[in-house]
Amino acid sequence: MNHDLIIKTTNRVAIYATGCLIYWVFVFLTITIFDLRIFRERMTDMFFLSLLGIFAILGGAIILNVMSNLSKISSAVSASPQKESSKSKTKWQLTLLFISFPLIAACLFIGNELSIQNKKSLLISSAERLISENQPTLALLADYKFSIEFIKQSEKSLNIINKIDSNFPEVMIITPDTIDGKKLFLGFGGKQYHDEKENTEKSAYIYSTTHAERDYLSRVFFGTEVNYRFHSEKGNYQLYFPTTVNGKRMVLYFSDFQRYGKLGS
Repeated sequence: MNHDLIIKTTNRVAIYATGCLIYWVFVFLTITIFDLRIFRERMTDMFFLSLLGIFAILGGAIILNVMSNLSKISSAVSASPQKESSKSKTKWQLTLLFISFPLIAACLFIGNELSIQNKKSLLISSAERLISENQPTLALLADYKFSIEFIKQSEKSLNIINKIDSNFPEVMIITPDTIDGKKLFLGFGGKQYHDEKENTEKSAYIYSTTHAERDYLSRVFFGTEVNYRFHSEKGNYQLYFPTTVNGKRMVLYFSDFQRYGKLGS
């Protein structure tokens, strides 16, 4: 049995397995800490299964290496010229190792940005298609007047639109209104459920917004803003898409949530 070959092979396997372990942990921590969106669901399961496989390979290589070393005592230290060559090779490998980490991190951030841009393009194209294909329905929704009839009609119509395209788990119509003289925005449709008593109250349909969202919606309804607003955060994708139907301004709100590999996913 060639013990030298076994020792050399198991050393390489152990080094490669350790390298894979370090890189994989680095990738997982980078994605988790910076909340990057690259891989889809079940990343946590994939991570732990990968660790199990790497540890199995690493453990087997170490055991085989130890057994081979017990059967044969290592030979004398290499000659001086070989040491110089070994030092040069080690220095090159360490340099490559340190450079690889920022490169991997850069690739992860680029992948995250590409995922966001891809989702953005998909949502916008789907929104444009839905609007062009549902003009009669949108014409009814544009004729806003707070009433039970309008609420039922909007929820029925948006529920149908919601089921047309799987890219939009939630579709809402946002419109300006006032309660006790205070300007605010109401949202109809989406994943809202109200009993008959609540259906008669405007306050049950108030659309909660951030300052940036209120500023954008104010510019759309009371200013000259015509551009859409896309926002993504922690797998939540939101698209505010203003449109004009029969001379009346309205904003369609589309949202989607994509589960990506995280702890607990």
